[in-house]
Amino acid sequence: MPVIERVWTSGKRKVKRTAWGYTVQIDGKQVRHFNAAWSKDDAEKAMAARLLGVEPSVRDEGLPVVTFKTLTDRYLLTKEAGKKKSIKADRAIIKGLLAFLGASTPLAAITAPRIAEYRLTRLTTVSERTKATLGKGTVNRELSVLRALMNLAADPECGFLEKAPRVKLEHEDQDRLRFLTDDEAVRLLDECKKAGQHHNHGQRSPYLYPVVVIALNTGMRREEILGLTWPDVDLTRGVFRLERTKTGRRREVPMNLAAYTAVSELPRTGSRLFPRSVRTAWEGALERSGVEDFRFHDLRHTFASWLVQKGRSLKEVSELLGHSSITMTMRYAHLAPDHLKSAVAVLDAFSTTSAHAPASAANCPPVLTHA
Repeated sequence: MPVIERVWTSGKRKVKRTAWGYTVQIDGKQVRHFNAAWSKDDAEKAMAARLLGVEPSVRDEGLPVVTFKTLTDRYLLTKEAGKKKSIKADRAIIKGLLAFLGASTPLAAITAPRIAEYRLTRLTTVSERTKATLGKGTVNRELSVLRALMNLAADPECGFLEKAPRVKLEHEDQDRLRFLTDDEAVRLLDECKKAGQHHNHGQRSPYLYPVVVIALNTGMRREEILGLTWPDVDLTRGVFRLERTKTGRRREVPMNLAAYTAVSELPRTGSRLFPRSVRTAWEGALERSGVEDFRFHDLRHTFASWLVQKGRSLKEVSELLGHSSITMTMRYAHLAPDHLKSAVAVLDAFSTTSAHAPASAANCPPVLTHA
């Protein structure tokens, strides 16, 4: 059986790529394996070993050993080329993965049991910052990156592995849903406004109040708001244009009067609406307001919760939040019980008594009649 050379192009510049490999029938099953590092001779040796039922080491075949560090470098290069927004977070996670699994570890040694060992270790790790064990969500974000790494290794365009090992994620509890009451919102906004003239320079920020107002009235994420530039603002149409979002899709966010006013009053001192971070000022305002167990992202929950409580549909809220699926928006469904009441209320026009009336002499089935 001849070996096969795969040829394709990738990237905007249509760079030519090649990978040698083989396709064979073993026990009635089609087996394919390609490796971008192989030559034709390498592929023939690997195919012969597979047909003989031998699993020679990569060193014995004269092929380079692919280490975990090689894979992570390839992954980061791929994500940088695709301008992945969360590349900074991925780098931090990969740093921890390299420390645990070993930079020089061959990919073949990173098996499902080894990955399970990593998962259990992380689930029992105490955070230095919070002094509590890591949450399932935190561990799952790390495992998701590891799964993406191993899937890349098994991709034919990469060809480092024949099959990716299983990476099992933890079942997460329902996300916390914390939103402001009217009283909390008034207190928090008051302290955010005072931050513009606060006596403590570290907690002073003229940008905190408009940032929080925009968050409360648009549901935009903190990174989306702080990353706004003036070309992203269309005051004529009353929308924010977000070119790059968490889901990777371009979207427009409408302004209401409060958001429009907040933006209109900002000084245009540079290309960005908010040239500096508001983190310290936010933490100070939050503490002074007495609002407890609240994070900046909860402003987004507040926006969605208030809309649902005011009778807006989940579909509308999903579109405003930029959710890729309405499943993510369903966490707010319990805040609008009236739509369930209206659903069953349509039966009120019928008589429950008539439904149980005796059948006629002609044995006709009972019919629902208007009361």
